[in-house]
Amino acid sequence: MFSWFVVGITVSCVGVASSATAAETIPGPYLSTATPEPLPLELTEPALAPITPEQVLNVPATDVDVMVTVEERPKWYYPSYWVQLPGWDTALELGINGSSGTSESLSVRTGGYIKRESDLRKIDFNIYHNRTKAGGIETQNNAQANFRHDWLMPNSPWTIYAQSQLYYDQFQAFDLNLNMNGGLGYRFIDEEHLELTGRVGAGASREFGSVDDEWVPEAQFGFDYEQKLSDTQKVTASMDYYPEWEDFSKYRMLTNLGWEVELAVPSNVSLKVAATNRYDSDSGGVDPNNLNYSVLLLWKL
Repeated sequence: MFSWFVVGITVSCVGVASSATAAETIPGPYLSTATPEPLPLELTEPALAPITPEQVLNVPATDVDVMVTVEERPKWYYPSYWVQLPGWDTALELGINGSSGTSESLSVRTGGYIKRESDLRKIDFNIYHNRTKAGGIETQNNAQANFRHDWLMPNSPWTIYAQSQLYYDQFQAFDLNLNMNGGLGYRFIDEEHLELTGRVGAGASREFGSVDDEWVPEAQFGFDYEQKLSDTQKVTASMDYYPEWEDFSKYRMLTNLGWEVELAVPSNVSLKVAATNRYDSDSGGVDPNNLNYSVLLLWKL
C-alpha cells in the first residue's frame, strides 16, 4: 500500500512538471509562466532623469540648434504702441511756461517731426505751433510747417532738393505765407558725428491776404549744421536766406538753433532748447523780427 502511495505521488509530480513544460512550448495566446532571462548588458540603457522646466530655461545658447527670439512689445503708455512707422524717425514735442500772481501768463509750444533717410533720399517734415497769453490777452499765435525732400547721389556729395514752407501768424499783415523752392545741395562734411550741408536754389513765395497778394520770384541760399557733442548731446543750426530776384534788398531770413540732451529715464525722452527767428524786410509796418525760444520735452515714438 505504501509503495503504491509513493508511486502515485511521483507520477503526480511528473505530470505537473510535464504540464509546465508543455505550457512553455504550446503556441497561442497562453501566458508563459517561465521566468524571463535578463537582457545582455550591451542592450540595456541607464534610465534618464526627468528634465525640469528650470533646466530647459537655463540651456546655454551654444547647446541648442535653433534659438527663438521674442521681441518685446512696447507698453501701452508708449506712443509707438499706437503709432508704428517702421523705418521712420518720429517725435512729438511739448513745452509749457506760465506764471500766476501779480501777473498771469501762459505760453505753450507743441509740435513734432517725421524723418527718414536712406542711401538714395532724405525726407524731413516738421511742424510747430506757438501760443502765448498774458493777462488774459493773446500776445502770440503762430504756426509753421516745413517739408523737404533731398535726393542723394551715391558716391557724390551733391544732392538735389525740393522744399515747401507754410507759415501762419495772427499778428502779421498776411493770413498765410507759402514758399516753394528747389535746387542743388552740397555735403561739405558728412561724418557720423558732424554734418554740414549747403544749398543754392530758386523758387517763389506768396503772402495770401496781404496787400501784395501775388507770387514773388526769389532765390535761396542756406545751410544745415548738426554736431554730436557726446552720445547723449547734439547741437543743430540752420539758416535760409530768400532775396527777391528783382530787388535783393527785399528778403526773408529764417534761422533755427537747437540743443538736445537725451534723458536717462525715460529713455525715449529728450530735453530740447530751441530758438527760431523769422525776419522779413518788408513786414508791412509790423516788427520785422519774430523770435520764438522755448525749453521743451521731445518724446520720441
